[in-house]
Amino acid sequence: MSNMNDKPQRRWLGPAFLASLALNLFLVALIAVPVIKGPPDRYGPPPKGYGPAVMHGALKELPEEDRLVIRRAMRERFRDVAPHIRETREAHDKLINAIAAEPYDEAAVRAAFDDISEATLAMSVLGREAMLDGFAKLTPEQRQRVAEAMREDREKSKAIWRKHREGRNERHTEPAPAE
Repeated sequence: MSNMNDKPQRRWLGPAFLASLALNLFLVALIAVPVIKGPPDRYGPPPKGYGPAVMHGALKELPEEDRLVIRRAMRERFRDVAPHIRETREAHDKLINAIAAEPYDEAAVRAAFDDISEATLAMSVLGREAMLDGFAKLTPEQRQRVAEAMREDREKSKAIWRKHREGRNERHTEPAPAE
């Protein structure tokens, strides 16, 4: 009669099991993080400049109909903004090339920064004008909602900054000596 111990050992089974377990844990984490963290921000990072950036956080909190009025006004101006977006990208590429150039040319780096600033300022002005157009189309009640959303967004930003600053202070504070 044959003994069950006579079967060849399968040395690959343990590592295969561990690899499978690791892969499954990775997949569970990959699925769980978005579920726990919530959906991604539909609106992306806030735009740079003084125009639309002032409204970015507040717009997320407005009712859809209020956002649509302002979005329409922004879209109407997009054709005017698009060339400045290209200029900003081109100036950013110039900046990268100027920084990497040998020998280093500070004047070229400054010129690229100036080009970025000019294009960004032009976009901000157009964005501000679009928002002014949008605000003019809102009812008084809608403008009140916009103002309130902006106030709330500012308070949230202050709280986040305060919390960040307090956390930074805690990290840089020496612990009290043990007695």
